[in-house]
Amino acid sequence: MAVTSVNIDTEMLRLAKSSFGVRTNREAINLALRDVVMRRRQIEAIDAIVQVPIDRDATTIAYGD
Repeated sequence: MAVTSVNIDTEMLRLAKSSFGVRTNREAINLALRDVVMRRRQIEAIDAIVQVPIDRDATTIAYGD
């Protein structure tokens, strides 16, 4: 894992640690980054599903062979 030096809002970091129930800055930052990525992927997946055309005349659902 790379070591990176950044300036972080200490109050946001404290809130993240509390929200995730962790004690270290590293845990809180890694969990927050993972959370952001997973939320973005969920939004992208929902957007993709919304684009799937719906056959409103279909009377049954086929689930493959």
